Amino acid sequence: MSSRFRRGRAPLVWRVCLRTVLRPGLVPVAVVLAVWAVLPYFDHLPVYKLPHLTQVASELWHLAVSGTIFGALGDSLSRLVIAFVIGATLGVALGVAVALSRALNDFLMPLVAFFNAIAGIAWIPLAIVWFGFGSGPVLFVIANNVFFIVLYNTLLGAEGIPRVMYDAVRTLGGDRRRTIVREVLVPGAMVGVLGGLRTGLAFAWRALVAVEMIAASNGLGFMSIQASRVFDGSTVVSVILVIGVVWILMDRLLLRPVEALTVRRWGMMGGADL
Repeated sequence: MSSRFRRGRAPLVWRVCLRTVLRPGLVPVAVVLAVWAVLPYFDHLPVYKLPHLTQVASELWHLAVSGTIFGALGDSLSRLVIAFVIGATLGVALGVAVALSRALNDFLMPLVAFFNAIAGIAWIPLAIVWFGFGSGPVLFVIANNVFFIVLYNTLLGAEGIPRVMYDAVRTLGGDRRRTIVREVLVPGAMVGVLGGLRTGLAFAWRALVAVEMIAASNGLGFMSIQASRVFDGSTVVSVILVIGVVWILMDRLLLRPVEALTVRRWGMMGGADL
């Protein structure tokens, strides 16, 4: 019986493995890795400019076993979490408060759009002047970046709520502030808020590495810039790979599930769309 079970299960296992390998999203990754593996045989670039795939894999394994990459990643993630929580909390709170007044919303929107258009790394020189070197400028730049992105998207989400929804709550006797915020503003602006959080985290992760290259003394960005100064291309590419993989994990395992469940909770998306 066990042999029949194994024979019956084997084709299913192979089909699952085959579907996993042939997933459309993995095809470009496989192509890039294949080109990377064979490129040194056709183009004799110095290894410090384009390290071989096997060299990067070996260096990444060494950095992981020694704990160096995990220490740098921990430093970067701790800064990201602190700055993101500060910027996102202030952005959502101020966005909801401003959205309660259409006149105040229209008055502040151009200013918010102006600061939202300024790249986070543009604040680095001023942040260094204000806070010196270390974690101070990193936290400021990231929190500032997240704050304006989340604030802007919250206001956009609130602008999309039909005015009839506000009028309906008032007609039914709802409290002007508390009920409107709970029953209309928060559900209606939720898609914009979550979009702002997702975009803010993506920009924050990129800006974090950039700021660490200039103003920090640890973290992934600092590790990468230090390796480039001694022409250690394998370490630089290893850090780049870690940065990309960590973002994919954050987006797929954290942001997308939270976004889907929250939007479904407020009735903005059906189960078939998830």
